[in-house]
Amino acid sequence: MKKPILLLFMVILLAAAVICVHAEGAVTRPRLVKTVTEYGFDEETNEWAPIRTWNFTYENDYPVSIDLYETDADRHIVTTFAYDFEDSIPVQRRTYDSDGALVSVTEYRNGCVYNVNEEDDSRKYALYYQYGNGDEYFTLVLRDERSRDDEIAEAVDYYAEEVDAVSVTVQNGLLVKTVNTGMYANWGGEEEKEWLRFSGTYTAEYDDDGIVAITSAVHRVGPSGTDSRYEVTKTDGVVTECVCYTPMDDGQWYAAARFTFAYTDLETTPSRYAQMINSFLMGGESAYYKYNWY
Repeated sequence: MKKPILLLFMVILLAAAVICVHAEGAVTRPRLVKTVTEYGFDEETNEWAPIRTWNFTYENDYPVSIDLYETDADRHIVTTFAYDFEDSIPVQRRTYDSDGALVSVTEYRNGCVYNVNEEDDSRKYALYYQYGNGDEYFTLVLRDERSRDDEIAEAVDYYAEEVDAVSVTVQNGLLVKTVNTGMYANWGGEEEKEWLRFSGTYTAEYDDDGIVAITSAVHRVGPSGTDSRYEVTKTDGVVTECVCYTPMDDGQWYAAARFTFAYTDLETTPSRYAQMINSFLMGGESAYYKYNWY
């Protein structure tokens, strides 16, 4: 049985901790990112080497294209977006891949993502969000996926469903703490649908700017506690760099990844800024955050 996709990104998302090195004051002029670069540590050269770079282009303060350059593959993946707005608030977004093919359609309610739908010849995928806390942060998301394997002698349909339940604590419009748990079911062919609980409960705590500060997991089986940490540098109130550390068996911390951020002059709200930064820090622009800033 394959592992649920959303569970995997939530495990990655919530298995990290952040230590913040603040400049003086909180975020006073949050801006939208222009370029974000992720690095991996090269053991041979003992230096950071770029893995991928995101370049953003905006219209109406929302990205209309993301150029992702992957160093190892030496390729660019260009994703473009077409929005429909009402009173400067998005109501729908259509996402296209590098070939110009429609990838997904996103619907908004009150400016927040309400659902995301993707479909091709062999797969249908949807996310449905429910919001609390003044419609600022979601408290539940349902994933529904249908796929078909036509490669085998008898084509088999596969199904996957997952529900994430998130309790959210907010102060001054910014995240303070989130606790996630949920259930999932994967089945195919003649298998019966069986709901299973996540292996643990995942908690994230955030700093005064809403940037993730520490996360932990409590598992029913296996070790619990903090799984990794980030060291974040802020300059003039915005995040300019962060290094992700993961624990070693001997108790030492290993520098696993590094991010650098360059900015446009486009200002944004503190909550949207925080979720934008968190989308990169927490699992490579994880869907947990990315659908809440564009």
